[in-house]
Amino acid sequence: MSQQAKIKMISVDEALEYVLKHFEPLEPEEVEILDALGRVLAEGVYSDMEIPPFDNSAMDGYAVRAGDTAEANPDAPVTLQVIGNLAAGYTTELVVEPGTAIRIMTGAPLPAGADAVVRFEETSEGLSAGERVGNQVAVFNQVVIRENVRLAGEDIREGELALAEGTILRAQEIGVLASLGRARVRVIRRPRVAILATGDELVAIDQPLTPGKIRNSNEYSNAVLVQRYGGIPVRLGMARDDVDELTAKIRVGLAQRVDLFLTSAGVSVGDYDVVKDVLSAEGEMHFWQVRMKPGKPLAFGVIQGVPILGLPGNPVSAMVSFEQFARPAILKMLGKTRLRKPTVEAILEEDVESSGRRNFKRAVITKRDGEYYASVAGPQGSGILMSMVKANGLVIIPEDIRHKRAGERVTVQMLDWPENVACPEPVEESEAAVMIPIISVVGKSGVGKTTFLEKLIAELKRRGHRVATIKHDVHGFEIDRPGKDSWRLAQAGSDSVVIASPQRLALIKRLNGEMTLSEIAALLTDVDIILTEGYKRGDAPKIEVSRRERGGELLCTPDELVAIVADQLFDLDVPQFDLDDARGVVGLLERCNALSTSKVRCTL
Repeated sequence: MSQQAKIKMISVDEALEYVLKHFEPLEPEEVEILDALGRVLAEGVYSDMEIPPFDNSAMDGYAVRAGDTAEANPDAPVTLQVIGNLAAGYTTELVVEPGTAIRIMTGAPLPAGADAVVRFEETSEGLSAGERVGNQVAVFNQVVIRENVRLAGEDIREGELALAEGTILRAQEIGVLASLGRARVRVIRRPRVAILATGDELVAIDQPLTPGKIRNSNEYSNAVLVQRYGGIPVRLGMARDDVDELTAKIRVGLAQRVDLFLTSAGVSVGDYDVVKDVLSAEGEMHFWQVRMKPGKPLAFGVIQGVPILGLPGNPVSAMVSFEQFARPAILKMLGKTRLRKPTVEAILEEDVESSGRRNFKRAVITKRDGEYYASVAGPQGSGILMSMVKANGLVIIPEDIRHKRAGERVTVQMLDWPENVACPEPVEESEAAVMIPIISVVGKSGVGKTTFLEKLIAELKRRGHRVATIKHDVHGFEIDRPGKDSWRLAQAGSDSVVIASPQRLALIKRLNGEMTLSEIAALLTDVDIILTEGYKRGDAPKIEVSRRERGGELLCTPDELVAIVADQLFDLDVPQFDLDDARGVVGLLERCNALSTSKVRCTL
């Protein structure tokens, strides 16, 4: 049978779009939490307890009544009577009365009567025995109520959503599950991927080579790539270019309840027709020439309900094609949503030529002085596997570009992130750049948005986060009074005026039209989160503040909201908090990764 007429030339994007149409997230399964690392959570995990379950000391020090230290200073320390010792894991019946203290270790429950902890460093603890007085401690600095105290429920509140469905479980999420007493958890099942290498030229890796033979490397590289991206490889070994043997191998693989079937070799124009004939006889197949290099030949179809992807036989072509097509299919079955490899912009260190197809040049990526640089990793032949060994990225040359000169900028698809190349996000499904997260606080007039923002900012600062706020005023505002120097400079025609002092800096910029929220946020680079008020429209996740007296309906749809703060409950699947519960809201933002990424990964 001639396959020439059936071969179709398509783009990389067309091929990927068609392939991904045939995959959906797999069904959930319950596993032990140690087996859940990197998996996608298939349930929302709600807390049935407060974490921590009791107020406890955040420092080694002395549990005291804050009022007793009000006058303390290094020149006139306050002396307190030490009535006991308390280690982590123990409790005490002793009560901290006025003028007393209990020596306490980090993690120990705060004893009755105490409302703060003085660190050892701010007491006479470090003095020699001869300088201390009996069971007394000298306090050299004042503490305020709750200082150095971890409050019950500070991390997670009882009844709160601790981990949202769709969360990718990392070590920290596994730790939360353990803290909640969850030994098992429901996650998306790992796909089983059959791997079959074809060709008369192949021998097993433990067999001696004879003339005309090569070892079966593709089976092993494809298997470990399946493992790397979360799948379970089902190795089928090799099949000769024989109809009966190849048919039998395919049927054996299908009988093992696989979710994807990978073959390598036998799908190129000019190959013997055995592989193409068998695949076509067993199912509905498409044989393509993809406009990419390496990796032009590709086959895809469905056999007995199982998607089958035929990769090229050359080792580099097989690996590059795996990264472009098999990897996103596996990730989609795992329930992940960011399917593209992370990319960076790099400066070429030598000229490169292209073929009119989308070229993936194996390259070594380094970072120097804040810039990425790409150097081609030696000869680029599709059989030179050592070029992949040396490379940590693929320089992408678009189809319409035939030549790129040294010094030009190119997009690089990162294969991995060695220690000498700073990774902009966790490797798993990262994007090219990290943006500061933006959370918009919205609500009707008079509901207390600014009041809640004040509480939110205070709680974020208490937890060590750097915060910026953007307030939108549709009516305009005045900050520059006529006659002042800055006003005079603007009147003279300056498009931007910066007023700077040792304490503050202000930028006054002349605008022809309103800047977008993203454009404003781009000016703020030294913070962990940006809170806004007055931006009801836009894509930023929103916290809506609502009061019953101002009308019961909400301004936003549930899909727009990460939380509701109100004096009433709404029948919506959105986390809801009291008007004073800024602590709970910040805890939710931290657990949804909203304080470390450009998107709130809290799938509700």
